Amino acid sequence: MSEVHIRTMAERDLPEVLELALLANPHVAKETYKEHIASVLEEHPDLSFVAVLNEHVIGYVQAQFHGVMAVIEDIAVDEKFQGKGVGEKLLREELHALRRRNVKFVFAEVHYKCASAIPFYYKFGFRICGFQQDYFGVGHDAIILKLEL
Repeated sequence: MSEVHIRTMAERDLPEVLELALLANPHVAKETYKEHIASVLEEHPDLSFVAVLNEHVIGYVQAQFHGVMAVIEDIAVDEKFQGKGVGEKLLREELHALRRRNVKFVFAEVHYKCASAIPFYYKFGFRICGFQQDYFGVGHDAIILKLEL
């Protein structure tokens, strides 16, 4: 297998990223979420990364920040490549970029259907700090995790 590399996301990546986004966000409407991803990319291009293998996007991560706080908007990896370190590379790159922005606290909001991702975040030092009922819409609760950088 060729080497996976991480680079900043570009607008041309959006079609592949959107397909991956539906893995992390099983509750979203595709077209609406496409606009969201594009908006985050436009607002924070230095906080949007993709994992690329053989010229194909196999994972991505995006974050937004406000002062000393940031939120991991999404992190998703193609199912064929999960458990192979791709997500770890992406999150390491994102956390490095957030440190450059002097962010002190990073939050991740995990859909309850994706709760199996919580151990992944724990490896980086995130801890559960709460939950929000109906955060992603009625019946779509979020588990909130926090990391102090």
